[in-house]
Amino acid sequence: MSLHATVPVDASADVSLRVPRGGTEDLESGVAAVVEGVDGVSAVTVDRVTSVRPTFTDIRVDADLTVSIAVPADADPETAVADRLADGFGITSVSDLTVEAT
Repeated sequence: MSLHATVPVDASADVSLRVPRGGTEDLESGVAAVVEGVDGVSAVTVDRVTSVRPTFTDIRVDADLTVSIAVPADADPETAVADRLADGFGITSVSDLTVEAT
């Protein structure tokens, strides 16, 4: 096991993701649940859902959101946030990412 120093950052982004059907009460909480599953995410606020495409097994969603996420201290914050979000299960793309200055 290795330990790496991390720092919390706040960021906003447009995210495309797959929300499982029937897992939550509403679509926004489903989006938040998917993003909360990303490594390092401590808080998610869904600002708005911009697109919805139902399929048999899930709902494809585009959403504007803000996140609080821990990233490696020695990494470029914007690149690290983009990489962490893009690696999250169910997230298909990340765009218009803005990391707030700390």
